[in-house]
Amino acid sequence: MDKSLVRSTVTDIQTIETRGPWTTKSNGELMVIFAFNYTDLQKFFSYDEDELKRVSEDIRGFRSYTVRNLPKSEIGGGEFHRIRQELVFALEGSVDWSCQDVYGQSKEFVITSEIGVLVPPFILHTYQVRKENSGLLVIANTLFNPDDPRTHDTYGPNEFLELEKQYQK
Repeated sequence: MDKSLVRSTVTDIQTIETRGPWTTKSNGELMVIFAFNYTDLQKFFSYDEDELKRVSEDIRGFRSYTVRNLPKSEIGGGEFHRIRQELVFALEGSVDWSCQDVYGQSKEFVITSEIGVLVPPFILHTYQVRKENSGLLVIANTLFNPDDPRTHDTYGPNEFLELEKQYQK
């Protein structure tokens, strides 16, 4: 494997701070979850051509999903993506978010409704729920069909360990 293909490290993970709340004309609260300038938006929608060739279907795109009603202390994630970038925020509650790159570096975050993370490809990420009934909002730069494994771009810790061995020689 060409080691130059994996470029992401934990130092590439960005924290994203929400802005607000501001009172709206209807006396509601307006929160800006994230705002990217054009250059950063282009980076979010850039894809590694070599990794795209590994997938038989074009999964480039834009989607958002939620994970709700998470029980306190539960562990989720434990995965990495070869193509997908994700923006992750807590809708309610909070989670401890742990990341590791193939070079052995790690970084920890607390994700709340005010602080989220932008996770690049090739970062193993796992979370542990801090508060009962926490919920996550995820925005991804790939499409996904649950019935078509070719579109999943999700790999577990065993695949990560094999990849990591190649980079730490």
